[in-house]
Amino acid sequence: MRKIIEISLLFSLVHFFSFGQKDLSGNYFNKSGTKIVIKGNELNYIELHVYTPVWYNDTLAKCTFKWIDDNFIELNSIQPYIIVQQGLKVVQSFDLTNKDSIVISFLIPFQRNNLDISVFTNALKSFDLNYSKDNRELMLPNDTKSMTFTISPGIYLTPHSPDGLYYGVLYYSSAEYVIEKNVNHISIEVPAVDDTFFEKYYVKGDYTKVSKDTIIWKGEVFVKKK
Repeated sequence: MRKIIEISLLFSLVHFFSFGQKDLSGNYFNKSGTKIVIKGNELNYIELHVYTPVWYNDTLAKCTFKWIDDNFIELNSIQPYIIVQQGLKVVQSFDLTNKDSIVISFLIPFQRNNLDISVFTNALKSFDLNYSKDNRELMLPNDTKSMTFTISPGIYLTPHSPDGLYYGVLYYSSAEYVIEKNVNHISIEVPAVDDTFFEKYYVKGDYTKVSKDTIIWKGEVFVKKK
């Protein structure tokens, strides 16, 4: 009798944890043709504009998800800060031709327009750079001990929804960097900030409803195509 009870309890637990957590893999489309592609627990949101391209990359969101209950999943994407940090290179050096200041050089693949870069020093002063392919450097006082910087697109951001909502990041803010002794040139390479960086969704804790072969996300209904 005890063994039967144990087996029944085990079956109930398995049923409890697996109920509703079906495999969602497949392609889902809304009325405008935008699609969600799911494979395993990964979800990609793809928005196509065939005749009038709006985005540099049609995959606006890459997320993973977990089940919250029988009807809802929670979506999350990698934090943009982490994405930037993975490829960020900061190299400090000494340049014999420069004695009066510390030159900060940026190398960023973003080409859509100019970027707004602000460098903040330990003296609580800020130095601004309107970054472009022809304007990549700014100078700090040679007694600067540490610095941080921010990068923003510097223009009106294209909204992600007809209501004017924007789901991406507004700027990147760096960690603090201590400037080593005798350094007068700092090269900062930020490969992650390309033409797609500010147009991507940053998804954090988004609840999405799942019903049969339908996904409802941000007010849009996506139906699985069989």
